[in-house]
Amino acid sequence: MWEYTEKSTVAVIRKAGDMGVAREYEKLFEPVRIGKMEVKNRIVMPAMGTHTGSTDGYVTQKTKDYYEERAKGGAGLIIVEITCVDFPSGKHSPNELSADNDKYLLGLAELAETIKSYGARAALQLHHAGNTAIQAITKSQPVAPSAIARPGGDVPKALTISQINRLVSCYASAAKRARDAGFDGVEVHAGHVHLIAQFLSSAWNKRTDRYGGDLENRARFLLEIMQAIRQVVGRDYPLWCRINAEESGLPDGFTLKEAKELARMLEKAGADAINVSGVTKNLPSYKPYFYPAGWNVDFAREIKGVVSVPVMVTGRISAELAERVLRHKKADLIVMGRALRADPELPNKLAAGKMKDIVPCLSCSVCGDTFRPNNERVCTVNPAIEREGAYRITPAGKKKKVLIVGGGPAGMEAARVAALRGHKVTLFEKGERLGGQLLLATVPPYKDEIARLTGCLVEQMKKAGVKVELKQEISPARLEGEKADVLIIATGAVPSLPQIPGINRGNVVTAADVLSGEIETGERVVILGGGRVGCEIAELLAEKGKMVVVVEMLEKLAPEMTIGQGRQILLGILDQYGVTMLTRVKGEKITDEGLVVSGMDGELRTLPADTIVIAAGYVPDTRLFESLRGKPSETYLIGDCVKARGILEAMDDGARIARQI
Repeated sequence: MWEYTEKSTVAVIRKAGDMGVAREYEKLFEPVRIGKMEVKNRIVMPAMGTHTGSTDGYVTQKTKDYYEERAKGGAGLIIVEITCVDFPSGKHSPNELSADNDKYLLGLAELAETIKSYGARAALQLHHAGNTAIQAITKSQPVAPSAIARPGGDVPKALTISQINRLVSCYASAAKRARDAGFDGVEVHAGHVHLIAQFLSSAWNKRTDRYGGDLENRARFLLEIMQAIRQVVGRDYPLWCRINAEESGLPDGFTLKEAKELARMLEKAGADAINVSGVTKNLPSYKPYFYPAGWNVDFAREIKGVVSVPVMVTGRISAELAERVLRHKKADLIVMGRALRADPELPNKLAAGKMKDIVPCLSCSVCGDTFRPNNERVCTVNPAIEREGAYRITPAGKKKKVLIVGGGPAGMEAARVAALRGHKVTLFEKGERLGGQLLLATVPPYKDEIARLTGCLVEQMKKAGVKVELKQEISPARLEGEKADVLIIATGAVPSLPQIPGINRGNVVTAADVLSGEIETGERVVILGGGRVGCEIAELLAEKGKMVVVVEMLEKLAPEMTIGQGRQILLGILDQYGVTMLTRVKGEKITDEGLVVSGMDGELRTLPADTIVIAAGYVPDTRLFESLRGKPSETYLIGDCVKARGILEAMDDGARIARQI
């Protein structure tokens, strides 16, 4: 796996001429051409499915609000999410947009106009799910090159030649609608795990006719689509493809060698660019924080070496890394997906040299598989995601004196938003530093971005005019004497300690003790609690050479993590370090020798340990709230002092309450 190790080119931010672009990012903000289309900079927002469309395929106001924020934020090219060419049988998600009928033209035109009004170029990605379609959603059996089902998916039926020909026409008609709606270009989605990628991959394409076998035959469907689109939109209309560089870990999967040959074919067929992506077995196209930054760049470099058209690349690429990729001619455009979900203003902030203001993407991957009750996607660091219209920060009708107790993510986000709305805000924090649980969360491996989030929130509060008082253990009398209009309590949570004999012994510490660095464990460590925190501490200690055992009552470790969030990767790392992982095992008591546990058979045994780390979660700290008598009528609890959860819920609580007051 290729990864950049050079030192960052960013040192002191300077201005470059009248453009106001930081010199360290000059290449990133250079114009670039894709066919006949000039793009103002090299930052591309890729097609990423949202849940803002209607269930019958129409663009909604929420769709326009979502893309407006990213266009306003300064991205050069915005590729609108997967848009179905054969609705509904070819759609992948319940709220997928459609371009298979003229009735969708008006909404698509309004969306294109919204994006272009801010100087961004707008493209539409054309898509068919193939065997990733879900029959419960589409109400029809999926189709695919061959009758091979995805794990847990519906069995598809193999497409006939006449059905393939019809789908080629569907792509061409959808491309014409995109052009007629005012989109500047079209991207054909031939990557990830969807229909065209299924044709290209020997793992999914077992056909014996002219659409199966060698790569030339497997690529025939895509090349016929490209030819049909060119016939209806003309040679000058920008047209390109998103392809996989490889299908990693999949037997008979698409290879880099094949990707390079396909890129040559596509250029010959009239593609104006190649958008390089990739797929890994059991992981989505977006990779969790365990993956190295720029994991896909080496692939793009290989493909760029065989074509003359511009190459786009994605893969956890920061601005600093993006500039190096461009300067070293590894790619021509940088695709920033989750980063623009986290902070739509990222390009403008970069251009102005305001790096401290950028809200960092944590690569936590919750945006791919976590939803609110109304089916909106979420983002850990951006509470406004997919509700941009409703969550725009507007001036408060009445300016109030707001006191916030607790400087964790919930308290800081509440303070930031409330101050931006015009309230007079004071935040009290009992510690010497702001951050709360963020200070501990940044300690495990791969969590550096959390420190950037803390710094960003602190900077944003400062600019918004929040008054911060550190080392303030607030008493009820002090709060009552402040005579605030609004009191927001964000006092967090305290470790939950299981009531077992020996819990107060000297060889027992908490997860917070370890993460804070206040306690150095012995060489033999048993961690009681195998959730995410317990597993991350196990990795941290095992990395230091400790002998670690994780004990969990449930049937699996880190159950709160999904595949997309890297659960298997984390457990694989623990296995490589030799961590002993015990499930369905209960801690019974703690002795000088270690932790006494019982298994399913009820038999007791002792796990030898110098240190027992309790990672059994947290419980809300409501002591301050319960002690208050003369509190304001507007008093709110937010974050972990409501229920011990995560950064996402804390930020969401703070953002919601600050908009409400």
